[in-house]
Amino acid sequence: MNKDGAIIKFLLLSVAALSAAAAAAAAAAAGVHYHRRRRKPQQLAGAMTLMPRLVLSDSGRAEHLEKYSHYIGFGDTNECPHLCKLAYDYLRKTKECEDNIFAFFANHPNAEDLYVKLIEELDKCILCYFAFHWVHATYIISQVLAEEGEPKRKLKNLVLEATRKLRFERVTKDLKVARVFSTLVEEMKAIGIAPLKEESRCTDVMVPAAHSNRSPVLLLMGGGMGAGKSTVLKEILKDAFWSGAAANAVVVEADAFKETDVIYRAISSRGHHNDMLQTAELVHQSSTDAASSLLVTALNEGRDVIMDGTLSWEPFVQQTVAMARAVHRQRYRMGVGYKVADDGTITENYWEPVDDEEGDQEENKQPSSRKPYRIELVGVMCDAYLAVVRGIRRAIIMGRAVRVKSQLKSHQRFASAFPRYCELVDNARLYSTNSMGSAKLIGWKDGNSSLLVEPQEFSCLEKVGKLNDDADSLFELYGEGDSTCGSRSVWDDLVMSPSRAPIQAELKAAILAMEPRAS
Repeated sequence: MNKDGAIIKFLLLSVAALSAAAAAAAAAAAGVHYHRRRRKPQQLAGAMTLMPRLVLSDSGRAEHLEKYSHYIGFGDTNECPHLCKLAYDYLRKTKECEDNIFAFFANHPNAEDLYVKLIEELDKCILCYFAFHWVHATYIISQVLAEEGEPKRKLKNLVLEATRKLRFERVTKDLKVARVFSTLVEEMKAIGIAPLKEESRCTDVMVPAAHSNRSPVLLLMGGGMGAGKSTVLKEILKDAFWSGAAANAVVVEADAFKETDVIYRAISSRGHHNDMLQTAELVHQSSTDAASSLLVTALNEGRDVIMDGTLSWEPFVQQTVAMARAVHRQRYRMGVGYKVADDGTITENYWEPVDDEEGDQEENKQPSSRKPYRIELVGVMCDAYLAVVRGIRRAIIMGRAVRVKSQLKSHQRFASAFPRYCELVDNARLYSTNSMGSAKLIGWKDGNSSLLVEPQEFSCLEKVGKLNDDADSLFELYGEGDSTCGSRSVWDDLVMSPSRAPIQAELKAAILAMEPRAS
């Protein structure tokens, strides 16, 4: 770190005012940590200097967390008010935030280079700020979403928490019927049936003509929450096959139904940040049911299907693959799902065949003439620490949150089950999104061949499969304070990199020069 005058905590240090000697000691600790990242004492000592300050009540509730805009600033935040504002806007991805950062350096002779360096530093600081206090993720998100300078409204928050159940029940009751019709319309749109007002274009769902020459395809996109599935799917859709088939394919995604759920939208529109997590959980089951209904309908019709989900519950995946293997001979419908009897007996029946006499014989149209499904699996994995950071930031930007424990469980379960999933499908690929660039293919399987892997990177999947889902920070994820996942440690390579110090010094000098001009 730097030691000219008021020591910066610039873009990293969470301690408000460090002496020059303390800053040098912190840098030394960081250096030891970087070279001996598996030695827990040094690692945790270095991390402590980077941890945002959190004040807890006697009962363990979060009372105050150091604001992000203060965390990335100088020892005296009054020196850099514009930097704080720019960093806060970048975290929230507000409109034109990046343009404003460039404009801040516009009069500097090295504007473009400084713009790139500051963006990179802000990304690294986000990785650091959200590496801790995961148990209090809801509080962190709410604080960021609250208006800057808005006074704390403890009484209002307490009232909202106390009345949450009653408010949710009232909205659910008022919109119960509207939700049924809205969900049905969304399913029709996804399957390709026009709305009623477009009656002239409304036809029965037809099997695309191209299917007469090939088997339909079921693509299972799996990975923990925040793994980067959407990014990888965009690349998959550029493949030779999917670039032609995607237009007629049915995309099954529970989150899409969640975002269009009338109850979810009604509660979210009220802007109560503390309700975000509970709102998502309120509509979780209904959105999952809607996605399941769409999936079985699309498979019954022989459509190409892309199923995008965590694939973290192995019995569901196994039964879904079994259904897809047989659906060309027998139509299916949704089963009772996961049920626990009074005596504690658990029943899992997600799909069940439809008897011929129950269905329309004409609609069944000689199932034996249909080709069986080709089933492909695309798995996406990453360091679970990265996924948590992405998840928290997505909640801030998009208003859609998940519990960190649930997120970690989804990664652990998918990683553990992936090798077994490969035995069920015709083709499998595994991508890693650990790098800040494009996804990297680290495992593949074709036909009856064995799963081929890139050993160093694949070890990350094995480590994620054994992670601690009760972790409160990066250093509790993998045991012994280890931050490595695969061939690299994102924390060591980006956050603790020795090359950051000179870049920070350069940025500090430029920001101090630009701050008065930005006033």
